[in-house]
This record gives sequence, C-alpha cells and structure tokens, in this order.
Amino acid sequence: MSLFRRVIPSLTLAVFLAALSPTPAWAGPDAEQFIKDKQGELTTLLKRGKATGQDGQVAKVFDTMLDYQTLAQDSLNEHWSELSDQQKKEFSDILKRLVQRAYRHSLDKTLGYDVSYRGHVEKDSGTLVQTQASNRTNNREEPISIDYLLRDAGGQWLVVDIVTEGSSLVKSYRSQFNRIIKKEGFDALVRRMKAKLDS
Repeated sequence: MSLFRRVIPSLTLAVFLAALSPTPAWAGPDAEQFIKDKQGELTTLLKRGKATGQDGQVAKVFDTMLDYQTLAQDSLNEHWSELSDQQKKEFSDILKRLVQRAYRHSLDKTLGYDVSYRGHVEKDSGTLVQTQASNRTNNREEPISIDYLLRDAGGQWLVVDIVTEGSSLVKSYRSQFNRIIKKEGFDALVRRMKAKLDS
C-alpha cells in the first residue's frame, strides 16, 4: 500500500474523532485573567482622575464584565417569577445603577492598594476568582479579600456575584429585598432603591 493510501484513512479517522470530541465553545481568557484584564482597565481609568467622559468609559467596562440580569434574578430569588416584564425591566435597570455605584465606590477606596490574585475555585454556582487587596502605606491594616464569582455566558465570562470579606453582594441584597417585599411590597422596594440612588 502506498504512503498516500495509508495517510488518507488516518486523516479521515482523525477528523471523525475530532468531530466527536467535545471542544470548548470559545478560546477566551480564563476567569482569573479576565478579572485581571478588567480590573486593569478600570484602575487605569480611575487613576486619570475626573477626566472628560471617564464615567461613561467606566460604565462601559462594567457592562462588559457584570451580568446584570443574573444579579437581578438571584437577588430577588423566588420573587422574580412574580413580576411582570415591565417590573423586571424597571428593577433590573435600577439595580444595575446601584451595583455600578457600589462597585465604583469600592474601586475608588482600593486605588491605593496592591491587589494579588490567589487563583480560582470551581463551584457549582460558577468559578470563584480569589483576590486580596493590601494597603500600600499601612502594613498593619489587614488585607481585604475580594472574590468574584463568574460564569461562562455563551462565550464570555461575566461576574454574577462579588464576595467581600466573605459577604456576598447577592445574598446581602436578597436578604434586604426579601424583607422589604414581604413587609411592604415590591413597589415599596423600588421606591427605596430609587431614593438610594438619589441620596
């Protein structure tokens, strides 16, 4: 048998096996690198100070890394299914602005900190990227742990929760929102969230 005849069946078999083998849906950065890249973009923008258009640029980076829809659903938990489409949209829009403001505030506070990346842990709920922020000028201050829970959303990593010193942003929201809804109703929650934005 000639070499040509031997190679063709081998290539055919290889192609067939490759078609059967599971392949990753995308070849983007791993979860830890994704957070490093996004945090780097945000830090660079914030260190420029109050430059023209900075707020809009920061918001755009947030939009590429935060899964607002999942944050909204998870923070309302069982109450989400009780809402109309219009209520879901209104709630999601308000929560998006609250999360952006909280995240921006946290970033502003840690600009003078060195952030170290401590690997990631696979969980049922997603991939947890672990980081630690240490004060550059005060060695006596205890480092702050800030972890990011990510999921692969159709070819892109997105953050679905932020855990600071063991405290989950989503669980904290869920507890507050559930208490208000049960006591005062959903409309009262929306009013309180709007008031928080205006304060």
